[in-house]
Amino acid sequence: MTARLLSPLEMRVWAAAFLLVAVLLVLTKFTSTDPDSALHAALSAKLADGPARGWIAPQWWGEWNHTDLYREHPIGIFLLPVILGTLGVPTVQAAYIVGVGASLAALVLIAHVVRMLTSREDARAVLLLLLVMPVAFVFRIRANHEYPMLVCLVLLLIGLTGVRRAWGYAVLVAAALTAALLIKGAFVVLLLAAAALWIALNPTRAAGSVWRPVAAIALALLVMALVAFGYDRWYWQVTGQAFWAHYWNKQLAPLEIATPTAQASTLAHHLGFYVSRLLWHPAPWSVALVIAIARQIGAVRDWWRRTPDPARRGLLFALAFGALALAMLSPSSRFAERYAFPAIFAIGTAGAVIAYRMWPTLQRAVLRIDRAIPAAPAIVWLGLILLRLGLGPLLPRW
Repeated sequence: MTARLLSPLEMRVWAAAFLLVAVLLVLTKFTSTDPDSALHAALSAKLADGPARGWIAPQWWGEWNHTDLYREHPIGIFLLPVILGTLGVPTVQAAYIVGVGASLAALVLIAHVVRMLTSREDARAVLLLLLVMPVAFVFRIRANHEYPMLVCLVLLLIGLTGVRRAWGYAVLVAAALTAALLIKGAFVVLLLAAAALWIALNPTRAAGSVWRPVAAIALALLVMALVAFGYDRWYWQVTGQAFWAHYWNKQLAPLEIATPTAQASTLAHHLGFYVSRLLWHPAPWSVALVIAIARQIGAVRDWWRRTPDPARRGLLFALAFGALALAMLSPSSRFAERYAFPAIFAIGTAGAVIAYRMWPTLQRAVLRIDRAIPAAPAIVWLGLILLRLGLGPLLPRW
């Protein structure tokens, strides 16, 4: 029998560590200096104090000097914090507890995908190595969209793999995409792009017809359309206004799209901005990826043949998704480093696996930690969270 990625003991340690962090967030009355996180926590608290019928239509309530309806994104980011708040968890800290839970879920799910592509040993290494990327320090305790969207992306990839052998996974595909739509609206397009790449490459070499994941995506689009329709109806009943018409107008009307022939300097600036984030935020593993590729120049074909098929297809997916994210994000007049968050983790994960295999010193250190400390990834994760709670304002903002 193949060993589990996490033993029953480790799962209990992870659960205990998460509960401890949740308690500490409440006891310390934690709040973040990140403006988006502080906004989401404040709005979640206001919603939790109001009737459930009004959850569909949050307001700004004076935050950021706005007093009208909040229609930056749908309400997905608020739902779990509001539910926790109604159960008695302090409403502001509930948003950060959900954010930490999403980051933990994303980490474990990414390791699960790595195990499908390479080995349990690589997946165990990823559980440790992804914790020390600059982006992990920046987003250690947040109440924003990035980690929930990353969870949706990884669940989507798992669902697309599973649906080739069992139709039940189509439910997971639909749930992941619909949740992403409700969390961050227009940005679900990045997940759809990732889905197209994953279906075309089939990195895990899962058996079954390619039409199964295609059909699952089609079903998910139908579910998303029905949910969006129901959302608009509920919103209209509460506010007397449509949500999606205003939302799409707000998201798309101000956008300008740069091209190589028009606004070339803007396109180059945005491209440089995102490339720098894809190199720095997943460092040092992005550096390992660049070094590995540079070493194989002139012998790429031999290197490619020596690499097991799922591993090389996984690497190709990470690189292609990073390139596709650059192509989709760079032309837009609206840009921010958080938009590239899923691609940053794709590059970081591929680089972490390569670094683990390429640098014997790193491999020995990771194995030593993993073997010497029971539930080492959970203990390291908890230690870094405690470091953030204790030294938060003193830590650099990479």
